[in-house]
Amino acid sequence: MRLGEGRLGNLCRAALIALMLQVPMAMAADADSNTKTAQGGIRFGMDREEYDAQARAAMQVDPMVAAHIGAIRKATLDEAASMDAPGPDVLVYDVEGNRGKGRVTARFITVSANAEALGPGTLVMADGTEHAIEGDADAVASEHDGHDHHEEVAAGEGEDIFIRQAREAAQRYPLVQQHVGQIESFTINAQETGAAPGINEFVFDVVGSKGRGRLQADFITVSAETERLGKGVLTLANGRRYPFEGEAPGPDEDDAASDDDGLSGLQDNIFTRQARAAVQRYPLVQQHIGDITAFDLDLMASGEAEGATEFVFDLKGSKGNGRILADFITVDADTERLGKGVLTLADGRTFPFEGETAPARSAADAIPATFATQDGIFVKQARVAMQANTTVRQHIGDLRQVVFDRETSWALAGDRYVFDLVGSKGSGRLEAEFITVDADTEALGDGELVMANGRKHTLSAQ
Repeated sequence: MRLGEGRLGNLCRAALIALMLQVPMAMAADADSNTKTAQGGIRFGMDREEYDAQARAAMQVDPMVAAHIGAIRKATLDEAASMDAPGPDVLVYDVEGNRGKGRVTARFITVSANAEALGPGTLVMADGTEHAIEGDADAVASEHDGHDHHEEVAAGEGEDIFIRQAREAAQRYPLVQQHVGQIESFTINAQETGAAPGINEFVFDVVGSKGRGRLQADFITVSAETERLGKGVLTLANGRRYPFEGEAPGPDEDDAASDDDGLSGLQDNIFTRQARAAVQRYPLVQQHIGDITAFDLDLMASGEAEGATEFVFDLKGSKGNGRILADFITVDADTERLGKGVLTLADGRTFPFEGETAPARSAADAIPATFATQDGIFVKQARVAMQANTTVRQHIGDLRQVVFDRETSWALAGDRYVFDLVGSKGSGRLEAEFITVDADTEALGDGELVMANGRKHTLSAQ
């Protein structure tokens, strides 16, 4: 399951909580994409390799770097020199290209979650010649104009889909408009959210044009694009509390959410309903549990589960009770598929299972908008995984072009994807399984690399 894209048609908010219980969330409103710490290191607000790739791209498009370094083949961050450099955003990279090598010392300005821009600095070549770098004028000007860059990153494409939709729901609500105004910062409070009693209940620290406070409320998934603000309380910085009932359900909202169908308070959670349907379909559950009458997410156990897509549910049924730990794989906006797991009955018996078989898809099937795209996060993470593979490095070399074959990948079963690769040593076509390690990382699994000359190389998970 890929948070925010891929085959994830709706954001699994239970997964969000589980991930918050697994790792601390660095979501301060004033967080830079890179921060020099007092402990003597640089903390990045994203995967290090991803940041280096963005920094490399920023340097590559700079006219001075392009003129003297050429096509960058290697860019290495000098952390020690960066720590000594003045300013929190100044980094030092040693760069090598087809025209020469040198050292770039410059500010790096975060334009978005997917892009860095090069600010003012210097390029010192290996022979000692020095060249001034003017940097990206537009990026520098946006800072001088008082543009709140960090707010843009928090509210823009780098922000988790659910958090962005929750912010939009909060902004719509009249009480928030009255006391907070235009929301400028909307940060999830991971600790308070984990302690909140409701599965749909989240806590956000809010700063706006009129005031600041803390919002604790239910957030109800209406569709893959929309959250609705439910019942909650707004507590202002001065201590005043304003309980509220939330937005009324829309005319097209699923009435099933309000039915008392044994969901034990999880009626409004789309993921839980889809997970319950997947569990109910499975023959082993039908044999030992029967018709499910209660299906409750164990939040703590799910948070402690090893895999990012593993969840734990307590089951009650017409034949017996138990607990299921399993992978849940998002097929589309309406369907979860039960993956590998184990069913433990109330009497202690355990039944490991392989889960449902992924249905084959046809290339003629309509590709949903939520499926991975060339410019999406998954392809960026897949590129890092492919570059790290020894077989790819041996035969393709440094990746220069990665083209995602979206249509062919959609027709494949499971989590297999196809990429056309061009590198420093050669070109070829890769078809392989990609395994989600966590929200920031994909790993290359079993597959095959077919070179342009027709030679085939087997890929194995590393």
